[in-house]
Amino acid sequence: MTAIGQRLMTPVVIGSRRYPSIGLLILAAIGGSLLLIVAATEWRHLNDEYAYWLAGSRLAAGASPYDITAAPNTPYAYWYPPPLAQALAPLTSFVSADAFSVAWTALLLVCLWWLAGRDVLVALALVAFLPVAVELRVRNVHLVLATLSVLALRRSPLFWVPATALKITPVLAIAYLAAAGRWRAALLVAVAGLAVLAVSLVLAPGAWQAFLDVVGVRAGADGGSVLPIPFAVRFAAGAVLAVAAGRLALRAERTGASARVAEALLIVALTIANPTLWVTALAMLVAIVPLWRTAAPGRTTPTAGAAPTAGGEPSAVQPEVSAA
Repeated sequence: MTAIGQRLMTPVVIGSRRYPSIGLLILAAIGGSLLLIVAATEWRHLNDEYAYWLAGSRLAAGASPYDITAAPNTPYAYWYPPPLAQALAPLTSFVSADAFSVAWTALLLVCLWWLAGRDVLVALALVAFLPVAVELRVRNVHLVLATLSVLALRRSPLFWVPATALKITPVLAIAYLAAAGRWRAALLVAVAGLAVLAVSLVLAPGAWQAFLDVVGVRAGADGGSVLPIPFAVRFAAGAVLAVAAGRLALRAERTGASARVAEALLIVALTIANPTLWVTALAMLVAIVPLWRTAAPGRTTPTAGAAPTAGGEPSAVQPEVSAA
């Protein structure tokens, strides 16, 4: 079985030409079919992205973006921190809900393409992972979060700030950085995050209280999760995994080994700790693909123009993502 799997995933070489593997083509065909079905049946109407636009519109009108009576299955209920609604509020006055839906759908597709190493075939293969197909169906934020997570681990830790503004749980990256001994990066993210939080609180203090009332108390406790486990328990488990991932990253840096196992564990931690753990939240796991394929080496002596490593510190190596 292993030999068959290796043959399916090995690129086909004919003469001097190299072609995609049979396995990749099969997955891309499955993913492409799912994407066509989703586009033909679900992109004709608004979905989760309308909740973001509607929350921004309510905030712009001076109302709360949250519905205190909302249940997990309430259409277009807003379950996210206030900064997303605050960022969208000015746009809702001149960008219609339909136009925003098109733009948001395009953003998700660009994120998927980027996560696939800018390879359309690999991107279609990722859609074969059903949580990604469901994510594209409902048009949530998890592919954006996956992209921000990869950028934070490969470019700059500051990308954890907008990720946390979308969903609270990426704040666990601070624990990861601290456990990895990257105190400067952890402090940078904490300070920048607190600055964003302070501005958001000044602009809409009532929105944060409503967020705590609606999401902080009820997330994962009344159907907001595929697992009957309260958010507090899942968040604690995610924190433990994030610290463990940080320690693994620290060990990898000391030995000059790759930190990709630690990075993959961090992505799992963030997924588990998602406030509303729907099937779509599992789409975040596709962040592991580019992280694994572009594994950052252990800490090396910084060189001019070097790219950041998992903790946002310089590395002399920045491998490119290539198609399987």
